[in-house]
Amino acid sequence: MRKLLISLVLLPLVACGGGNSAAPTPQIPSVAGSYSGTTTLAFPELGQSITCPTTTSVTQSGSTVNFTPLMLGGECDTSFPLEEATIDNTGAIQGESGTEDEECGHYTWVGSGGFSGRNFQLSVTATSTTCPDFNLTINLAR
Repeated sequence: MRKLLISLVLLPLVACGGGNSAAPTPQIPSVAGSYSGTTTLAFPELGQSITCPTTTSVTQSGSTVNFTPLMLGGECDTSFPLEEATIDNTGAIQGESGTEDEECGHYTWVGSGGFSGRNFQLSVTATSTTCPDFNLTINLAR
C-alpha cells in the first residue's frame, strides 16, 4: 500500500519533468513606438531649470533599442540624438555613463532609467570642473 501511495505521488512529478517548478525566463519587453512628454534640464549651481515638451520614436530588435533624435519644443527648440541602447528583461537601459567634451570643458555623466509599461524615463547627472553641472530628466509615454 505504501509503495502505491509513493507511486501516486511521484507519477505526476515525473510526468511534469521531475517537479522542477522554475519560472520561465522573463522576456525582453516590447517598447517600440512613439513617445511624448517632457524633458527638464536643471542647472543646480545656477539655480535655473527649464521644462520642454519632448517627442521621440523607438525601434527595437530584441534587447537593442534605437531612438530618433529627441525633439524638444517650447523654449528649448532643439533636438539631440540618443544613441542605440540595450535593455534588460525589466526594461532598464544598460551601461549608462560616459564623458563628453563641450566648448566650456569636459563633462563626466551617469544616467539611469529605462522603460516601464508604456513609459520611458531617464535621468542623467553631468558634472564638470569648468562647465555648469546639470541634471537632465526625461519623462515620456507611448
